[in-house]
Amino acid sequence: MKILIADDHELYRDALSILIQRLDEPTEIHLSSSYTELLERAEASDNWDLMLVDLNMPGLSYYEGIAQLSAQHPDTPVIVVTSSNDPKDSQRALKAGALGYMSKSMKSDDMLNAIKLMLSNGISIHPNHPSTPESSLDDLTPRQQDVLTLLCNGESNKRIALNLDLSEHTVKLHVRAILQALNAENRTQAVITAKQLLSQREQ
Repeated sequence: MKILIADDHELYRDALSILIQRLDEPTEIHLSSSYTELLERAEASDNWDLMLVDLNMPGLSYYEGIAQLSAQHPDTPVIVVTSSNDPKDSQRALKAGALGYMSKSMKSDDMLNAIKLMLSNGISIHPNHPSTPESSLDDLTPRQQDVLTLLCNGESNKRIALNLDLSEHTVKLHVRAILQALNAENRTQAVITAKQLLSQREQ
């Protein structure tokens, strides 16, 4: 597993590195201290499994930095780790393409469990983030929205993988994240909910 950690505070970078080493499989960790360095490191390599990104770092605004990062690696989960308690920050980070966010005040075990859950099931991490039906579609990443569009067209995971040039495993992770975001128990329910929300937007 290959993980990129970005934080402008050395102490917290080291703390996250130690935490990540507690995952259940060997992990290659790369570090950066600004959005500029983060984007350079991310672009220099492929096959990232996860990126843990501090919200406010030098180089760019967090919205621009996360948006560029998500555009570079649309299939790599980006998790924001922040000390901000402003819900607008978390919402903007999600709209920029982050899969979720975690507070720096979380206990280390809770943070590790959240990361494991996301890696194993593709579930978005939004602790203490009130999810409403109106905002559910906005919480999806651009790639998840692509997957949802094909789901609404009745495509199978195999066909979605072919159309979007993804592995079937990656598609399954996106589908699970979509189900969670829409509070749906299965694909059919997710499609019904998505079509209702899209219809409401058009009204």
